[in-house]
Amino acid sequence: MSTKTKKSKKPKPFKKANNFVYRILRFILRPILKRKYRFKFDKDTSKDITRPCFILSNHQTGFDQFAVGIGFKFGINFVASDTIFKMGIGSWFMRKLGRPIPFSKGTSDPIAVKNMMQVIADGGAVGIFPEGNRCFFGETMRIQPGTARLAKKLNVPLVLVQLRGAYMTKPRFKVKKNKGKCSGHVVRVVTPDEMKAMTNEELEEIIKASLYVNEFDYNAEKRIEFKGEAKAENIEAILFYCPACGGSDCLASEVHDLWCTKCNARVTVDEYGFFVNDGVNQKILPPTILEWSSKQIEFVKSYDFSQHADTPVFSDDNVTLGVSIRAQTDVDVVTGSMALYSDRLEICDKIFYLKDVAALSMQEVRKMSIYTATETYSLEVPLKTNITKYMICGYHIKNLAEGKPEYYGY
Repeated sequence: MSTKTKKSKKPKPFKKANNFVYRILRFILRPILKRKYRFKFDKDTSKDITRPCFILSNHQTGFDQFAVGIGFKFGINFVASDTIFKMGIGSWFMRKLGRPIPFSKGTSDPIAVKNMMQVIADGGAVGIFPEGNRCFFGETMRIQPGTARLAKKLNVPLVLVQLRGAYMTKPRFKVKKNKGKCSGHVVRVVTPDEMKAMTNEELEEIIKASLYVNEFDYNAEKRIEFKGEAKAENIEAILFYCPACGGSDCLASEVHDLWCTKCNARVTVDEYGFFVNDGVNQKILPPTILEWSSKQIEFVKSYDFSQHADTPVFSDDNVTLGVSIRAQTDVDVVTGSMALYSDRLEICDKIFYLKDVAALSMQEVRKMSIYTATETYSLEVPLKTNITKYMICGYHIKNLAEGKPEYYGY
């Protein structure tokens, strides 16, 4: 008796996002974003833009894809980290309604590029946040290498969008939002002919300049008030260094205050998002979280990590680690502790040598993906546990050993 071999199904080509579905979503989302976040997109800057096109925007909050999406009269296939495809029924709805394109960070991901080209060939619009992650400290982060080259490859108008005010409305370290005001608008459109006349470096500089926002410079001028129940909530999840005493892993927050548990230096977050210090350390404590983060980087660059071959630089308990499969839920989930050493991360009895780690990428402040050449791992920590320090120091150690330019994951 003969048996037939079942042929594996070929993946269906990626199609452009459905305009009718997006009209419904815009009708629902526009009043929600206006009421909840006081967000407004200047539609006069986007009214003449049509598909196909390639849309780039700076990335400030978790609702940015909706903020950008309501600004255009057509559907957009956003490129999204494959981690958002692991939320069960919510991910199913996203795939069906928005047709997002999954992308694995830490790799060139030719599958994602192929899917983008299929959407463009279908007459669609592809949207990307080229920082690759949400803004950490209120300033547009590094634009991922290869963005300009990708724009030329897609060979359609390049639309550059700028979002402002959203970082202080919902900083990535906070659970609850602040009540403020945020906006979006198209800064520039670059035609395919204009791109062909430029080098990749020249186009990259235009992208950087168009997407760059410093929220503290912006609000020093606009003076928008951001009201919230706990404006300093959970800041110690992304700051770990005290400029007043030079201590590390010693910060704590409550309501509007951030302080050092070693020297008691203290700041209060005011209604404009700036730090007001206690007066004692007036010349030492920075006025913004952005300037504080620069002091933190100076500390990391001057620290001698070689002394930690056997004793950890940092360690934390009650962390969870799982193997992450592209656009699927995590498997083999275990709980334990984590520690950083001079050449490795040890998490739940698994050793990740930093030389073998392709990328460390944070989602919100409690989750981080660890990419190796063959596998992706998903890490989750308790609230207020700082995993930003592992990303920053891990990248510093790795790049220093390999002679690469300084990069800290943002």
